[in-house]
Amino acid sequence: MRFALALVPLTIALVSGCGGEGTEARAITAHPVSGRVIYDGKPVAGVSVVLIPTDAPMVPKIPQNPYGTTKEDGTFAITTFKEGDGAAEGGYQVILAWPYDPAELAAKGETSDAAKDMDRLMGWYDTGHSPVNVRVKPGANEVPTINIPKITRPAGAVQGIPGRN
Repeated sequence: MRFALALVPLTIALVSGCGGEGTEARAITAHPVSGRVIYDGKPVAGVSVVLIPTDAPMVPKIPQNPYGTTKEDGTFAITTFKEGDGAAEGGYQVILAWPYDPAELAAKGETSDAAKDMDRLMGWYDTGHSPVNVRVKPGANEVPTINIPKITRPAGAVQGIPGRN
């Protein structure tokens, strides 16, 4: 009997410890974030848009970095917890990648795994190069149109990312 009573505080501590982390994650509010990507004067589909927190909640407080993908008209809506819900309040660096369409690669005769991972933006909008930043505030947030000029050469090497390594 004493052994069973001794387990009660331990069980309560374990159960409350498990619930605390989930409660904290659910306490974070996502605010709608949308925008548009234009490449060489035209809207583009299939661009991956990822928000990397600079002073906003990070994993594990959120399930993953906020993300979205552009549609045919170049527009995107950001997702953190559920489709199109947005991102938590705070600052973010905007990372863009535009992978080649598998059908387009096949038409060019490219079938290697390396070709499938190629980014049409050639690294100009990765974490070491992207000049695009956004601050999410309560309410709806519209990212100013991201105008990308035609890219003809890869971005240069980065010696490190200040404040990150």
